[in-house]
Amino acid sequence: MACRFLLATCSLAEKWRPTVDPVNGHYPLGMASLYAVAEQAGHSVDLLYLVAEPQERCTSLILDTIREKDIQVLGLSVITDNRVASFRTIEAVLDECPQVRVILGGIHVSVMYEQILTRYPQVIAVRGEGEETLVDLLDAIETGRDLATVPGIAFWRGDGVVTTGERVQIADLDTLPMPRHDLFFTPERTCAQLMTSRGCPFTCSFCVLDSVSRRKVRFRTAKSVVDEIEMILANHPQAKHFHVYDDQFFANNKRVIEICDEIVRRGIKAHFLCQGRVKPISRELVLALERAGFTTVILGLESGSPEVLKRCNKKIELKDVERALSLFAGTSIEVSVLLIIGLPGETESTLQETIDFCQTLQKIKYHVYDNRIQDLFVYPGTEIYRNCQDAGRIDDDFWLKDGDCPRFELDLDGLEYLHLRNRLLDGISIYRLFTEDGFQAQRALIPTFLRYLYGANTFALRYRECFEGLVQNALLDALARKRIEILGHPEQVGPGRAFSALNVLRRPGDESALLLNLIPFPNGLNIPDLVAYAYRNRVGALTDAFDRAIIAYMEEAFATGNGQLERVTPHDAMELRIKALEEEVTVAAHQTLAG
Repeated sequence: MACRFLLATCSLAEKWRPTVDPVNGHYPLGMASLYAVAEQAGHSVDLLYLVAEPQERCTSLILDTIREKDIQVLGLSVITDNRVASFRTIEAVLDECPQVRVILGGIHVSVMYEQILTRYPQVIAVRGEGEETLVDLLDAIETGRDLATVPGIAFWRGDGVVTTGERVQIADLDTLPMPRHDLFFTPERTCAQLMTSRGCPFTCSFCVLDSVSRRKVRFRTAKSVVDEIEMILANHPQAKHFHVYDDQFFANNKRVIEICDEIVRRGIKAHFLCQGRVKPISRELVLALERAGFTTVILGLESGSPEVLKRCNKKIELKDVERALSLFAGTSIEVSVLLIIGLPGETESTLQETIDFCQTLQKIKYHVYDNRIQDLFVYPGTEIYRNCQDAGRIDDDFWLKDGDCPRFELDLDGLEYLHLRNRLLDGISIYRLFTEDGFQAQRALIPTFLRYLYGANTFALRYRECFEGLVQNALLDALARKRIEILGHPEQVGPGRAFSALNVLRRPGDESALLLNLIPFPNGLNIPDLVAYAYRNRVGALTDAFDRAIIAYMEEAFATGNGQLERVTPHDAMELRIKALEEEVTVAAHQTLAG
């Protein structure tokens, strides 16, 4: 027997909806896996992924599908940030289609199932990992078997919530069918997603994962992972990028190396991105990642303050992070470092520690921070949430209301968050280099940044257009003022012919000058090419002169207010700056725990 089953995810909170990328953004691997197991069990399955839809349209589409396809069972995937739309949809379905059984799953349900069942006693809650539970539950619904025989669920019976026994976690993840990636692929999509393991052994204070993973990590085999990659490429040859969404990809270095070696052995040519903790990471792992085509690694730092890291249970030390960045230095792999503002114990002093440490890391291997730095939000099931409960600032009833997830504000209020965010961005964001505070805070990093901008790393190209106007105008200004003198026009300089530069950078009372060595350059070099050549090939005599010229140009611009930076700041960068200011104002206005 088979159910006509609809699997759906409702609208995200309004503040998050604009961040959804409909072409290459995140899609839910959990839903893709649930669809696959239900289909394999013989059920007729439909799917609606509606996170970017307004709530009213989301509910309307689900109701229309239920009626048109005579759906018997509706499964909703509920996270905290889509709970409001999920609740409105549940209410509409129970009211207009009372014959439909409603199953709820997802991290929010796993944590808050008693509260949800008390409000909606007609629904069934799946606790924890869903694949085996869903198949068992659909069978029970279809055959009329007692729900109490299905491990891993909760439901209302009589005058209270019935919780069945814990379902044993799936030990062998390779036994699951491949997720249905095709449900989320369009001809325009070039980015696919992978989950090669489940779980994390750590309990960071801001993370809710432990309520599902139980501090256990389970791994798929390298063969299974690479089989999935090949399946995606066979069905969607336009796929060029794969994002590995494991909770802790580096938990077992040996297994990751095996995956990388299998990718190389099969001749797969694609770009891979992964995220993980800063330890354990070995040099062998880093080299294997590079061989296999991993172009970006995202590492969780959260704070540069040892005391803040200790209080949020990160179980890492600053030396671990420095070591990780050192291992990636000299490779082609781009590194991204995640930060959170407002962790318990955050102060002006701890934020300055974060700025100083991030700049130390950038000198080891430069990595870009834009304007996307995460505030600390409160989610049920976390230690952070329990802290707020203990302080009397929130209770479980909050999650039945329509408010957005609040920020953690036991130590900071909204204006303090905004102030610290601005200070942090001034200290590390590349776009703040166009502001006086950002320039002063990052002045010592400018030579490191320029070497990144014009180095061999192709990722830097996306940022170069924001700064090329500045670099070229600064050097032209230095040439006009004889701060740099080129003897022989660069376009006339061929292989073996002499090129020399004179770095003057005069200061009042100081007429000293540094004559650089004669250096041969390829044919046809113009000023932009010369700059790129010098930085890429580490021609120190030239890059030192260029560094000084650019810094002097920016110093003068801020000292005189002559507007010359505005003339070289590209439109896109200004747009980003304006957007960042708007976002900062919006963040300050978001709901707080006190309000």
